[in-house]
Amino acid sequence: MSKYLFLFCVVVWHSNLWAGWVFLTNNSHGANDYYYAPVEDKGKIKVLRTFTQMPVDAKVPFHTPKAVVKVTLYNYSSEQSTYEINCQEQTIQLMERIFYRDMVGKVPFITHQAKDTFIQQSNSEFAKQFIKTPLHFDDIRHYRMHEAACR
Repeated sequence: MSKYLFLFCVVVWHSNLWAGWVFLTNNSHGANDYYYAPVEDKGKIKVLRTFTQMPVDAKVPFHTPKAVVKVTLYNYSSEQSTYEINCQEQTIQLMERIFYRDMVGKVPFITHQAKDTFIQQSNSEFAKQFIKTPLHFDDIRHYRMHEAACR
């Protein structure tokens, strides 16, 4: 009897953990993408939060200005991103990425924001993600993010 009670509690807890998250796409390098509904409305700007579970560990840079090796790569299993989408101008900007060591987003260990000095002063491919760009509707992820934010 106690194992059934335990199983019931796990199912209830797991569903509450994911309450509000809606499947977005699995077309981002084989990863499962979700977005948080409802989308935050800031007038012409919509704030969309996404959560991505990676099929294999990926690497995220961490900047340590006083170290000999200034940038070190660390493994992560999932990440949460915050985007600002301008529906009228059809632009998107990544504002924040939180990286997690686990698949369900319980253990955050690195956060990067568009306003970070490391991001603003870098010309790396990683830093370029934080630049405001036009939405690319031929990309299924951009298309679905626009669809979710600009209803």
